[in-house]
Amino acid sequence: MPRASPASPPPAIAIDDAGARVAVKGALGIRTLPDFEASLKQHPPKGKSRTLDLSGLTELDTPGALFLCALRELGMTLTGVRAEHRALLDLVGGLDLKAALPKPDRVPHWRRLVIELGKGADDAWHDMYDILVFIGRATNAIGTALTHWRALRLPSISRHIEETGIRALPIIALMAIMIAVVIGYQSVAQLRPYGAETFTINLVAVSVLREMGVLITAIMVAGRSGSAFAAEIGVMKVREEIDALKVMGIEPMEVLVVPRLIGLIIALPLLTFFADVMGLLGGALISKTELDVSLLQYLDHVRHAAVVNDLLVGLIKAPVFAFFVGIIGCMHGLRVTGSAGSVGDETTRAVVKGIFLVIVLDALFSVLFEKLGI
Repeated sequence: MPRASPASPPPAIAIDDAGARVAVKGALGIRTLPDFEASLKQHPPKGKSRTLDLSGLTELDTPGALFLCALRELGMTLTGVRAEHRALLDLVGGLDLKAALPKPDRVPHWRRLVIELGKGADDAWHDMYDILVFIGRATNAIGTALTHWRALRLPSISRHIEETGIRALPIIALMAIMIAVVIGYQSVAQLRPYGAETFTINLVAVSVLREMGVLITAIMVAGRSGSAFAAEIGVMKVREEIDALKVMGIEPMEVLVVPRLIGLIIALPLLTFFADVMGLLGGALISKTELDVSLLQYLDHVRHAAVVNDLLVGLIKAPVFAFFVGIIGCMHGLRVTGSAGSVGDETTRAVVKGIFLVIVLDALFSVLFEKLGI
């Protein structure tokens, strides 16, 4: 389609002797259209047979064609039209510009709600299916790596243990101490009216070892490492590095997913044990300030209040949480389609789903251990 360049001169208008014929020379486009309208108002064609000669027209775009078609509908005759300009005029002239756009069908609110619920259920079903498929692929890849030691990338695993475990120690310690302090303060406030404030130590010790230590650690790791997995793999997907690995005959699951999963499965139980120690330390702080219990008395009370099973319950949950957090992060990283917005969306989904799965699994473990009497 011919277009007027930014430097095109305005159309030159010449009027013949009879005053009924106006000749246009130059470019008629969106940039020169205002000048043409102003000149046409100053020198309008006169007489019954008003004619607009377009033989000298060099360029024409869609706005110019729309204006010429409007003049033609007002009774002006267009002559000297070039073949390339005629095609554009015929195309624009054939449009039904006066027809009103059809109004979209109004969907009732109840039907819109049903549609959204159905769409949400369908998305959840497909997400569940994708997670199960990815779990199968990841489990197979981990089994292959463990049975073939040469395929096990120890440097990569150690790097991920450092990133997901060692670098997370400060924030895990702070969160564990603060949670234990909160539980201790609330327990003292509720038990003191009944003279049972010494049972605060029991409550802090059991809750930290069985639930809060592993739960807070898993949630922090899901927000910290799960998002990092999704973002790192997503950026590699955008840069087509994963396609390059496939071209070189390297399976991305073995290079990108397996080391992250193994590193996280090793790091999270260690972080959970560290969080348990820090949580008990927070409980000792509360016991000293609120109950005037010394450290030795506190440790003796903890020894009688909590058993080994309480510690093992938290440590058993940790690798399961780590596996699912890593699965969700890596899966959403591989789902990135190729834009920065997609990286952000998939990273957000990875964090939300990771935290959601951790809470759901913790609830299921609580029911299971209660049934088993652990």
